[in-house]
Amino acid sequence: MLVSDIIRRNARFFPDRDAVIVPQGAHRTWQELDARTNRFANALLGMGLAKGDRLAVFAPNCGEYLDFFFACAKSGVIGVPVNTRLAPYETSSYLSYVEPAAVLVHADLLASAPWLADVRSIRHVIGFGAGHGLDLDLEDLIASGGAGEVGAAIHEDDIYQLGATSGTTGIPKAAILTHRNAIAAILTWLAELDVPELGTALQSIPFFFNPGGPAGLHPVLMKGGRTIIPPAFDPAEFPKLVQEYQVTHTIIVPTMVQMVVSNPAASEYDLSSLRGIMSGGSPFPAPVLERARALMGDVFHPIYGMAESYSCGTILRPQNLHTEGSRQRLSSIGKPETLVNVRVVDPEGGDVPHDGSTAGEIWLSGPSISPGYFQMPEETERSREGDWFKTGDLAVIDSDGFITIVDRLKDMIITGGINVFSVEVERALEQHPDVQQVAVIGVPHPRWGEAIHAVVSRAAGSTLTERELIAFAAERLSSYKKPRSVEFVAALPISATGKVLKKELRNKHTMRPALPRN
Repeated sequence: MLVSDIIRRNARFFPDRDAVIVPQGAHRTWQELDARTNRFANALLGMGLAKGDRLAVFAPNCGEYLDFFFACAKSGVIGVPVNTRLAPYETSSYLSYVEPAAVLVHADLLASAPWLADVRSIRHVIGFGAGHGLDLDLEDLIASGGAGEVGAAIHEDDIYQLGATSGTTGIPKAAILTHRNAIAAILTWLAELDVPELGTALQSIPFFFNPGGPAGLHPVLMKGGRTIIPPAFDPAEFPKLVQEYQVTHTIIVPTMVQMVVSNPAASEYDLSSLRGIMSGGSPFPAPVLERARALMGDVFHPIYGMAESYSCGTILRPQNLHTEGSRQRLSSIGKPETLVNVRVVDPEGGDVPHDGSTAGEIWLSGPSISPGYFQMPEETERSREGDWFKTGDLAVIDSDGFITIVDRLKDMIITGGINVFSVEVERALEQHPDVQQVAVIGVPHPRWGEAIHAVVSRAAGSTLTERELIAFAAERLSSYKKPRSVEFVAALPISATGKVLKKELRNKHTMRPALPRN
């Protein structure tokens, strides 16, 4: 099955049903969207792009993303959604690497695109949105294309999109995402969720996140459903949209959930239509999950995945989301999703015992796993072992088969020759009611090599001090695991995928003198 089969099938069997709704904006049926994306795909080929060429898009969330995904799927032109939160230099570097022949730019972001003049591969700049002022206009381009079926020969293993990795350690890599990967990922989510015919998905996260798979083309579309696309996530608007459009599914990370439940007005809305919420990026704090369940129901499905797995990997199913007693299971990433195989592998290449303490690297395999990185054969080889993708995440497995991440290989702190998992320290500090966000890193120390340093965002109005937080940690952690220093900040640097950019935090401290000996 191809991604383009989704829209063609829906145009036949659900022709007059809504496909896309932009509040106060576009409203298109499946039949209209099918015809529109035929024109778009034919226009791309007519302007000289060919199968395998790259087409980038630089835009906030908008209805045109579905035009883009399906036109790419029909034409064989490879989609390159750009992370709009990257700095101009990072965007220029990433696009110079993937070499798009054309780019779609939204009017609202033109001022943020000085890199357009720096990327030599770009032959066409296509504007959309009111007042963009560019010579090429998307609507004119679509109108110029033929409405007939697109003649490109597309196969399941053809590249469909390039998914940018999180970029937490440098310029993002481009994960190759094929039609086979996309359909497998959508089916994986479909197997885990309660998805009715004609459901409604609310697009709450950026479309450039693992593009064109279940995070953007939600599984509700497989059963003739529709997507509601606001321009950005707004915690005050979220419950209003759920009630107005009877939203059945969405994707929101725990930080976004916390923002919604912290809004007193959220309880005024009827959110009973919700049937499934996928979440990722970090574990749910128990108090947040309890409040969220009270507001939205028992609908949360925390998942673990990444660009290379098309948002697939493991899932902590609702029946395992325990908020009372031990928090160990709540912090777990659960067990393998339906179409994913998982190993936790020790340094010798063997599977770790299910003892809850022996750490190994998470490896994934399955039909949603990217075949590699675009034009980076050495990086691809380093990240693979046969059919297995090596994630770089360290985890343990308990006696019941639940997997818990203990750290990133690159984030493990070695202090005085002892390995300390930063995630373990973070989880201890997160238990303090005044800690809103925390990241733990290793900073240079003349005696211990690295010292444990916590960067903390306090809750509003908190007067928590460094001394108090270190004492709190000392009650919960071995002496060598507690932070030696605490830094309070207004907010942590967060990637577009909701991950803390620890590299930025570490870089700040490599420029400073090492902590004194004591």
